[in-house]
Amino acid sequence: MAPPRHLLLLLLALAAAAAAAEEGPRGRRLLVLLDDLAVRSSHSAFFGSLQARGFDLDFRLADDPKLSLHRYGQYLYDGLVLFAPSTPRNRSLPPPSL
Repeated sequence: MAPPRHLLLLLLALAAAAAAAEEGPRGRRLLVLLDDLAVRSSHSAFFGSLQARGFDLDFRLADDPKLSLHRYGQYLYDGLVLFAPSTPRNRSLPPPSL
């Protein structure tokens, strides 16, 4: 199952912005939310390129009930990569703001 086109465009824009920054992002820890852990191997080239750039990837299932983005008032991750188009919104993720 291929991710929606808008998700791919968003990921490409994120990767281009990170590559264009001289210093790169301040934080290097990324949370990768997946519908299925098979995406980890099917998109290994993408994830490998992020790791080669020095990012520390934490792969989690999007419907994990223990998923948390912050602890003790501090964010646990510096960025988020979503590969979970069919998972309902997780309660630990804030609602989208426009």
